[in-house]
Amino acid sequence: MFPIQDSVPSRSVPVVTRALILINVVVFFFELRLSRESIIQLFYLFGVVPARFTDPEWAASIGFPIGSYWSLLTHQFLHGGWLHIVANMWTLWIFGDNVEDRMGPLRFIIFYLVCGV
Repeated sequence: MFPIQDSVPSRSVPVVTRALILINVVVFFFELRLSRESIIQLFYLFGVVPARFTDPEWAASIGFPIGSYWSLLTHQFLHGGWLHIVANMWTLWIFGDNVEDRMGPLRFIIFYLVCGV
């Protein structure tokens, strides 16, 4: 029922796919070590908080950097729990190698980040 692997072998080593999985897992384990208050701060600062973009006065009063759109990239590496990271990394592991193989590493990383935005 759940896919374990795909039937299309890769022609090259999926370096970007493996690096993305490693980065996501390292960030997740970093999240696990934080206190509840620190996690809330981390998610507010690096996650997407829509009010940050729609209400700049509120964002300034909370202490968000004004005019910073980095969270549109950094939120892609935050995960809310074990099921979230396992499901995302499992899917990336199964399908990412073939997409990277077809697109090439540079186009794949650009595709990954743009799709996340």
